[in-house]
Amino acid sequence: MLMRFFTVVFLACFILLSGCSGNNEYQKPADPLEAGREFIRFALDGDMRKAKLYILNEGPNYRLFENIEKKYAAESPEEKDSFKSASIIINKFQSLDDSTAIINYSNSFKKENSEIKLVKINGEWWIDFKYTFTGENEPK
Repeated sequence: MLMRFFTVVFLACFILLSGCSGNNEYQKPADPLEAGREFIRFALDGDMRKAKLYILNEGPNYRLFENIEKKYAAESPEEKDSFKSASIIINKFQSLDDSTAIINYSNSFKKENSEIKLVKINGEWWIDFKYTFTGENEPK
């Protein structure tokens, strides 16, 4: 009886896992404004794992983002709920060229303006997070 139970559980897990794999892999938006909105939404929702998928793979970017993760983790449950229910307000979208864009935004909870820089590398839009803190627009 116990062997039959384990067999059924194994088969159920196998079916679930094979149904979940396949071509359901997440793909970032091809549009910089949409990519920026998704990043902001993930961060507001506290889904830092997904937000981090947008961070440009450079040491300073990851360190700065980790500081934001720690700050968010330290927020009260009420603050986190307020962030989650906040709307994204796009104040200005500026396309600098075909591979660089700046989004000035705020949210309906904090109402503080912030900027993120998006850069397109190998067909994907990435957040150059250090720009948010330095404001420096480095030459390519």
